[in-house]
Amino acid sequence: MVAVRKSIEEKDKSEDECIQCRGTGIVSYWSEFSYFEDRRSCNMCEVGQQVDAKIADIIARVQTEEHALRR
Repeated sequence: MVAVRKSIEEKDKSEDECIQCRGTGIVSYWSEFSYFEDRRSCNMCEVGQQVDAKIADIIARVQTEEHALRR
């Protein structure tokens, strides 16, 4: 019974995952440079939008700190 419940929960979880990023919010693309991956936020799901917003927040804070240090 427990195994059946786990398999049903896993199936429900996999249906909710994004096809492109599989729920991570980050997509890796092939790069022409050896040993480098081009990683970007997923544009197909909400998790990817959250990753993109977090990156934008980090960049804005760094720019504000740099601007404050220049004064």
